[in-house]
Amino acid sequence: MRDVPRAFTLRPMARSRPTAARCAGCGLHIQLCMCAAVDPLALTTRVIVVQHSTESGRSSNSGRLAPLCLTHADLRIRGLPHAPLDRSGLVDRARRVVLLYPLPGAPVLAPDPADDRPVTLVVPDGNWRQARKLVQREPALRDARKVRLPAGPPSRYRLRRHPDPTFISTFEAIARALGILEGPAVQRRLEHWFDVFVERTLWTRGDLPAHAVTGGLPAPGADARPPSDDAR
Repeated sequence: MRDVPRAFTLRPMARSRPTAARCAGCGLHIQLCMCAAVDPLALTTRVIVVQHSTESGRSSNSGRLAPLCLTHADLRIRGLPHAPLDRSGLVDRARRVVLLYPLPGAPVLAPDPADDRPVTLVVPDGNWRQARKLVQREPALRDARKVRLPAGPPSRYRLRRHPDPTFISTFEAIARALGILEGPAVQRRLEHWFDVFVERTLWTRGDLPAHAVTGGLPAPGADARPPSDDAR
């Protein structure tokens, strides 16, 4: 278990509407915070999420769940003024560093019997255009060995819509990748917490009844919906 991070308030949108305090860890409204209930997994695989700066303030961002749910996971933001990207570990000869990136022709992620080094999984976080820019503009990403996920089921991410049904969210991609590298039980555990995050957010928006939220709502007082300021 872990301590609940401090709260933050989303920046006002262009259209004036109420704001509500959110947890700095999971991004959910304070009364819906899931941080204290998450027991992070300690895995051999290390995960580094390189996030586009415009994603950091979006409440629907799923990349922030990686350091919450995984002991050996970092979230690093690229594009902030006067805050250069932390590049440590993006190149590491002691580990097999791979970039999860759906490049046509890239090999499918799989264990490598010929390479017994632990894996560092680097994951760009942003929309497709932002992810492409991250990879093109950052030498450590541009030169990294790129791998892709095998075809899988449709996304369970219902906070944003994409016209291509094969697209999945950042955290879903991490869960599926770790299912390959660490086993299906790890994937199921991460997908459970992903469902908690998504469904509590949907309930906040009025798009899901309380009885349908995975794990239920965290406290009796949580059934009063906070102002819906979710960035979609």
